[in-house]
Amino acid sequence: MTLSPNARALARLCARSARVFGAGVVVAATLLAGCMGGSFGAPKITQQPQDVTAFETQKATFSIGAEGAAPLAFQWKRNGVAITGATEPSYTTPALTPADSGAKFSITITNGSGSATSTEATLTVQGPPAITTQPVAVSVNVGATAAFSVTATGNSLNYQWLKDDVVISGATSATYTTAATVAADDGAYYSVAVSNGAGIVISTPVLLTVASVPAVTVQPVSQVAAEGDAVLFGVYATGGNLAYQWKRNGVNIAGATSRRYSQSAALVADNGATFSVAVTNTLGTATSTAATLTVATRAISGIPVAVAQADTSRSGVAADSFTVARKSDGTVWSWGYNGEGQRGDGTTGTATTDTPTKITLPAGAVAAELAVGGHHALVRLANGDVYAWGRNTNGQLGLGDTAARATPTKVTLPRPAIAIAAGRDHSLAVLDDGSVCAWGLDDGGQLGVANRAQSPSPTNVASINGVVRVAAGNAHSLALRNDGSVWAWGTNTAGQVGDGTLVVRRLPVDTGLRGIAAIAAGADVSFAFTSRRLVYAWGENSAGQLGRGTATTADISTPAGLMLDVVGASASDVHSLLAMSDGTVQGTGANASGEVGDGTTTARTVYTVATVASTVTAVAAGGNAHSVALRADGQLYSWGNNAAKQLGNSSISASTPTPTLVPSFDTIP
Repeated sequence: MTLSPNARALARLCARSARVFGAGVVVAATLLAGCMGGSFGAPKITQQPQDVTAFETQKATFSIGAEGAAPLAFQWKRNGVAITGATEPSYTTPALTPADSGAKFSITITNGSGSATSTEATLTVQGPPAITTQPVAVSVNVGATAAFSVTATGNSLNYQWLKDDVVISGATSATYTTAATVAADDGAYYSVAVSNGAGIVISTPVLLTVASVPAVTVQPVSQVAAEGDAVLFGVYATGGNLAYQWKRNGVNIAGATSRRYSQSAALVADNGATFSVAVTNTLGTATSTAATLTVATRAISGIPVAVAQADTSRSGVAADSFTVARKSDGTVWSWGYNGEGQRGDGTTGTATTDTPTKITLPAGAVAAELAVGGHHALVRLANGDVYAWGRNTNGQLGLGDTAARATPTKVTLPRPAIAIAAGRDHSLAVLDDGSVCAWGLDDGGQLGVANRAQSPSPTNVASINGVVRVAAGNAHSLALRNDGSVWAWGTNTAGQVGDGTLVVRRLPVDTGLRGIAAIAAGADVSFAFTSRRLVYAWGENSAGQLGRGTATTADISTPAGLMLDVVGASASDVHSLLAMSDGTVQGTGANASGEVGDGTTTARTVYTVATVASTVTAVAAGGNAHSVALRADGQLYSWGNNAAKQLGNSSISASTPTPTLVPSFDTIP
């Protein structure tokens, strides 16, 4: 059967309308009247566009009902001006801004018989919440409840209370009352997130003080110091309204009345001295155990920088692990897991390889630095450009989206970078003006912004400048400033931020360290090095990864001098490694896969010498119990878990407790 021109036009209109219905846009059934034998002629609007109310950042959709002879042409207008490209029966705005509120939208429909113009529909844009009355601090006796409240303005508000930045299940109203308090609640901070479709605002955290007899819950830690380097002692106590008095060899130290005590420079005369603290309130006094300070003399020798580099993934899943190496010629190589393109050569898939594969960098590019995250990696080129590849589900590649990349892709930064770091799902870059950019997941504050927002694009870290180096753990970040101070932010449940608390820090805080020459971080552990090669360590100790022996089982929230003659360190979820001045490697931790490298799978709570050949200059601890060591001659050794062939050696099956040479691969060509 041959259709007339009008019939063919009607068929096209029917198909077009069907597509509109399939897309879920509401269009009045009268638009299909012609498909069902209805009337034809000049356009007629049977349903006018309706006023729409929507939130900032969202989109608004306007639609109409109409009939008329095909073909119909549509043109939407905003405040009487035609909108380019808005030629469908419905119109959806771009993401809304406050300036869009009050705009009026109409449509003109035209065919060969005439035209019809709708009435105007008004768009109302609603903004994000605003807190008008912040919560206030509360003091109660132990066993009593504590009540917090907030007042906020805005539409369709949702509330979520948090304790020490952790969501409280069911606490979703403008007020929150705790259960009966216990002594451990003393010192907790409460805040509330108020949100609607336009955004979220977080209240000021307020302190809960619970009055009880003082009790020391985390004791001061005995430590090592180099003469001239800073010393920090910290204590954690409950009781409420506490006063502190530190003592040296049992004698009060004048002015030492804070929760932490610091000396700007250790003295030889301090060797063997003990430090304790009395914690007092109106209900009583508790005195800590005494921590011993050991002081040794060391010359300033600096922290050496290797001409090559090896880093390994922070994945918590052994089967997702991979290793990346930068040769001294500026080329980059990888092996292990490749599910999202971690190999960096354009391939993807679940196949693993123990054969080093050259990563595809721009022609003529020279890699100056590597940083490997959980499932992604970064490289900083000699010219300051930063490239990223691998998994990107949280925007950790910094490319403005969440699509994985199988080859290095350039990150757009406002200035050249001088240093980079990668956490499990976030990334950091120091720019040549001393500022820091961060991107990726922000579930624990690791991006250093206050709004708890994940960012797929580089975002400036507030309140910090003069930075020369950065380091990243699973969900916390460190920055070394040019004045030798160390600042930190992010998840802090194990004290890895190092400010003496266990409270999440969403903005940079001062750890109190001074005279620092280098920093490192891994999992929930942090390290800092002085030019006298003293290493401070703090954070999680659940698997003995701080290496302080069975006498110290708790996490440590104040940086404490760990060991002398150390030039490098790295930590995984379950173990830590140190590179020593004499070229040896020492490890501690769970060791179930032999990741300590001492030839056994015996758990260690003190640092134990690995059997790797000497002249090691750098170490890297993989997120799930594997290890890599780089020697001065460019050779690589690996050991521990090998579920994804991340050890780069086909002779190793599931794991090995013995450091083994990565064959046929030399980082110094």
